[in-house]
Amino acid sequence: MKEKPETIKNITSLFNQLSPTFDSFAEVLQGKVYGYVTWKHLKNYLPESKKTLILDAGGGTGRWAVPLGKMGYRIVLCDISKGMLEQATNKISREGLSDKVKITEANLINLSFPDGMFDFVLCEDGPISISDSHKVVRELARVLKRGGKIWASVLGRYPFAFAEVDCHVQKALKLSRSEINYVPYKGIEKSRIFTPEELQELFQHHGFKAIKLYGNRIMIRLLPDEIQMMTDYNDKLFSELADLELYFSEEPALSGMAEYIQIVAKKGPI
Repeated sequence: MKEKPETIKNITSLFNQLSPTFDSFAEVLQGKVYGYVTWKHLKNYLPESKKTLILDAGGGTGRWAVPLGKMGYRIVLCDISKGMLEQATNKISREGLSDKVKITEANLINLSFPDGMFDFVLCEDGPISISDSHKVVRELARVLKRGGKIWASVLGRYPFAFAEVDCHVQKALKLSRSEINYVPYKGIEKSRIFTPEELQELFQHHGFKAIKLYGNRIMIRLLPDEIQMMTDYNDKLFSELADLELYFSEEPALSGMAEYIQIVAKKGPI
């Protein structure tokens, strides 16, 4: 039987439930390191002009939209979860960014925005993996201007294969061979996983040319859970782990080992 992506109803329900505590991940050590590595790379591809319009697709509680707004960019944050958008609205209001960040409820597989509306698209934290990947990327390509750039992340394939080796060697082999393409992940029963090559093929299929791939959560996910989930840590520990993760993130040979693979790509003629 053909594997199918998670249903929209299930995704909406889960993130509505998670929304009140969703931002807590960004405060623990692993979340801080993930954010540090992401921003170190992402800032190198943002538009030079602050007059440009950025789409934060599946932007949730505004983790990425808020700092972008503080930098002076104009952002449209869209998400399918009312609960997540409530949190984002409150945060953006507290930060005094309501004139910079506009919020709208939207399903990424069927966006209401006109063709070529945005100069830059951000789709971070894996929305492409938890929905119909092809439909999401197709829509993001449609609303992005020709020559515009996209930054996106998906779940990497091989960490999920390695996790099965102890008990399910055959399943690990099928995951590695792309015979199984969906796995349970953080409450989502069917999340799409990718190799770096599969990710590039997905974006090329929809008219993008890959500029660069990065791996994120290569090293830190190997640490004991009690370290990853620390909230009381010193600057030295954070700096050392963040710099190590940053170093690994730029090594092409390690990108397939990442829990999250991040891609930056440019839209060409379709």
